[in-house]
Amino acid sequence: MDKLNLYLFLFISIFKHYTCVLEEFCDKDDIECQRPKDVTKLGTLQHGKSQEHNILRRVQRVGMHECVTECLVTSQCIAINYRKDWKLCDLLGEIPRGKKLRDESGSTFSKISTWPKSLAGRCADHTCDVGNKCEKQQNGGLSCLPAYCEKSAPDIKNAACIEHFGMYKNLGTANLFKCNSDFTMRGNPFLVCKDNGEWKSLFCCLPNNKVPHDCSDIPSDCTSGIYKISPKGTSEFDVFCDMETAGGGWTVFQRRLDNSTNFYRGWSTYQNGFGNLQREFWLGNTFINEISSSGKYKLYIELEDFDGIKKYAEYNFFSVGDAASNYILSVSGYNGSSTADDSFSYHNGMEFSTFDNDNDRWKGTSCAILRDGAWWYNICIMSNLNGLYLGGKTDIFGDGIVWTSWHGKKYSLKSTKMMINRN
Repeated sequence: MDKLNLYLFLFISIFKHYTCVLEEFCDKDDIECQRPKDVTKLGTLQHGKSQEHNILRRVQRVGMHECVTECLVTSQCIAINYRKDWKLCDLLGEIPRGKKLRDESGSTFSKISTWPKSLAGRCADHTCDVGNKCEKQQNGGLSCLPAYCEKSAPDIKNAACIEHFGMYKNLGTANLFKCNSDFTMRGNPFLVCKDNGEWKSLFCCLPNNKVPHDCSDIPSDCTSGIYKISPKGTSEFDVFCDMETAGGGWTVFQRRLDNSTNFYRGWSTYQNGFGNLQREFWLGNTFINEISSSGKYKLYIELEDFDGIKKYAEYNFFSVGDAASNYILSVSGYNGSSTADDSFSYHNGMEFSTFDNDNDRWKGTSCAILRDGAWWYNICIMSNLNGLYLGGKTDIFGDGIVWTSWHGKKYSLKSTKMMINRN
């Protein structure tokens, strides 16, 4: 046999062997997988194996050739899992130290270094940063597009991922979780890699048979919303917890947003609370007293005007007395780093007043009637956050949602939020 025939024989043998491998692994309709242009380098396949850690991307409804190509154009991808029956492709980063491949029927693991780079086309020699993939543009150029979360997924307390083939990091996709036994899920059971490349948990796990003291006991990975608390362990009631502002864990007792709720109410209504905890509300003086008398609390007041500018005032000590004291206010320790100047300390030591229960220091008409609100009026106001919703600048003096040190007494703010947190 001359050299030419020998080379031809070897080439045909290799081609047949490669074709057999691909036909076993490729789908019948995946022509590119079965007949790739470059057959000079064979992909090494480990049948019945998979890597379950550091899955950069998971691609559905693709053939073997597409899976390999996607790995070649994805930064940091060094191997693939391919599940032929599912047409499911995992693009894998480096396996974490101490971890090994696992046995998995129907899965095939392959290192991308055993495949020809030419399958990536023009992207073969184009390098993208971590979290990106190379993609051809219509004008023939190449670009790097965000494709997966660069950072590893955060640990979720008292929960486990239950994705059948392991957690993955595609942008805009969600991994399914469940809470451990003895814990109840709050929210939607997903951890999402957002389109901006940041992780966001849509749930948290709360212990069964344990009601939080207040919102500061809610796990930090929980979202803002309505929770049941028991400050003294004797009664339970619902509150809105702000888990985002200034570190989270704030128990909100007042919120103004849009004039959807009437705040010009009488004594008993302010005592028991009113409104919608998801929108505008006053929690109720009885409940504010129960919370603030159960420990040492600080106060955070968030203000917003109609130009969308937000400011806040923070106080290191806050409490409200009981009904016998007419819910007297104790507030002190204005934080000088606050962005809103102090307009609340003026009301320290004042009893709560409504139009039908006047406890202010004004010798004339009731401040609650004069200023159309309910508050810890002095003579009468430096602030009036339960006043009328007048929509910004107004000719009416002091009756709106007023914070005197910001915009004065002839401006009614767009939104306010008053909330407390344990020191």
